[in-house]
Amino acid sequence: MKVRDVMTNDVISVREDNSVEDVARLMASYRISGAPVVDMQGAVVGLVTEYDLISKQGDTAGEVMTRGVVTVSQDTDLEEVTHLLTNRRIRRVPVMDGGKLVGILSRSDLIRQMAMRWVCDVCGYVERSMQVPGQCSHCGASSEAFVHAVEPPGM
Repeated sequence: MKVRDVMTNDVISVREDNSVEDVARLMASYRISGAPVVDMQGAVVGLVTEYDLISKQGDTAGEVMTRGVVTVSQDTDLEEVTHLLTNRRIRRVPVMDGGKLVGILSRSDLIRQMAMRWVCDVCGYVERSMQVPGQCSHCGASSEAFVHAVEPPGM
């Protein structure tokens, strides 16, 4: 499975010159804990998180943001990103395509993906749904054939 299958497409980002107060309001209203920081050309130059807002002194997102952000592409394997998030102890990675911000992948996206994974015990086909599928679209087995499968991080 690839990043494109799980990432959040509608990315809430902020500009370097946004005030810390504006960033805090935006994060609170969208109930997010971090956002990519982009320059005037739209290139990702950092990431601002709740931690940055409460622990660093500064007036703008550019002054408090974390620099040197790890990014991934849409074609990166989820296993690689899971490993990255757990080993680097980061909570989100911006998703880039040709230098353009196209999404973000967070730990909560991975949790949502885990909750949606059902495996047919008859043929092994994986269905993605918040509820048990009515039948397997691959072999036609009934809903009783499905088990909820969870892949541990880093596996």
